Amino acid sequence: MESSHIDERQEKYLNWLVVPSPMRQPPTQEAYAKQEGVDSATLRRWQKKPYFKQEWQKRVEDLQGSPERTQKLMDTIYQRALGGDNKAAQLYLQATNKLAPQQVNITHTQSLNEISDKDLDELIASLASAEQVARLESNGTPD
Repeated sequence: MESSHIDERQEKYLNWLVVPSPMRQPPTQEAYAKQEGVDSATLRRWQKKPYFKQEWQKRVEDLQGSPERTQKLMDTIYQRALGGDNKAAQLYLQATNKLAPQQVNITHTQSLNEISDKDLDELIASLASAEQVARLESNGTPD
């Protein structure tokens, strides 16, 4: 019966897999297999194993959610925004909650049962129109 835990060779392979592709040494799976003396088919087989996939996914999620990576990304977006990239400026402001979507509050004195379909359609249309105008003003094109 095959074990369902990560052994030392799989651990080393997992550590290689979570490195971003352009930074991997060796750069390809085939080169990794040759360097480590493991058949490429074995690496592919490991990747298909549920316990291996689960650990790989966990490590990727941990890495993607790391404060270090988030900070690097925010710094890059900030630098691009300072360089005149309007989309980067918008992303930065949204990520830092400095550019929040407009809040719409609706107060009504009627029961919902008392609002006619026509009145409801008109209300929805006016809100949709206001949202479209706001989006055009913010980025120049409708979504």
